[in-house]
Amino acid sequence: MGEVVRAPAGTIGATAVNEGDDRAVFDLVVIVDWSGSSTPRSGGDSIWSCALDVDSGEPVLENHRTRGAARDHLHSVLLSSAGQRVLLGFDFSYAYPEGTTAAAGLPGASAWQAMWAHLAAEIVDDERNRNNRFEVAAALNARISSGHGPFWGSPPGRAGESLSARKAPGFAHFSAGGVLAEFRATERRFLDNRLRIASTWQLLGAGSVGSQSLTGIPVLHHLRHHPQLAARSSVWPFETGFTPDPTFGRGDAIVHAEIWPGSIPLDRTLHVVRDAAQVLGLSRHLAALDRAGELGALFAPELSDAERDAALREEGWILGAPAPAPISRSGPL
Repeated sequence: MGEVVRAPAGTIGATAVNEGDDRAVFDLVVIVDWSGSSTPRSGGDSIWSCALDVDSGEPVLENHRTRGAARDHLHSVLLSSAGQRVLLGFDFSYAYPEGTTAAAGLPGASAWQAMWAHLAAEIVDDERNRNNRFEVAAALNARISSGHGPFWGSPPGRAGESLSARKAPGFAHFSAGGVLAEFRATERRFLDNRLRIASTWQLLGAGSVGSQSLTGIPVLHHLRHHPQLAARSSVWPFETGFTPDPTFGRGDAIVHAEIWPGSIPLDRTLHVVRDAAQVLGLSRHLAALDRAGELGALFAPELSDAERDAALREEGWILGAPAPAPISRSGPL
């Protein structure tokens, strides 16, 4: 079981609720800070989730020692929310740069579904967080390229001919399908706006997200396709498109959307643990936007045709990714 913490009055509920405002898209916002840890852990660098009631602004914060415990808790939250509209967001990459699935030769109805199904079948993750993520990453590398990459960042003792401890200089991984990028288009939005975000290929090190994706996508697959939840569930933007209301007006819906806590400033006063402060802050932020009728704009961002096509085919998008950075006029014309 996790540790349930109710935030003090006047902290998370500080944003006023607009009485009688019926513009909200969701009833419940659930934000999760994931972990790729190989051991049970609580406190810093562990899994935190926050389920926040959009109408009241009241959050329930929980700390999970293992991924199995987090999965079971989230399953229970979604079951108990029957008849409500739920936004569920995890802070890891839901997909890989365009061309990855084809380069790995994974069969499936669509690129993102093929990758999700592959990871759900291949990742072994037990009740003590012991898992085979580095072996799965190495096997994908072997399918994609003849050397190291595109995944990198194994512990030195587990490095091999297909997976290295460090990123190869001048990242560019060639495959039968061409060159795989280091970042997805949505991640480049953050980088172009001078916001540091890690590549999903990086498995280890400060700020890395690759291990979280490898261990988290199977949980997403489980929640999306569970017989008790599947009829209510959809994944933004893959299954919804870029529409301001991804529930399509349904009163009983679960929308899965990739989030990144760094999309808003961190308020360290919310909790002594950084990860907990992040899920509390982002939950409150998204709920406040929803109450104000402004959340829909995040689900229908400004995209180029190329970005839109890549996002819907394979790459997905991060909810709240910044607008395109202004073009610098300081250089030569």
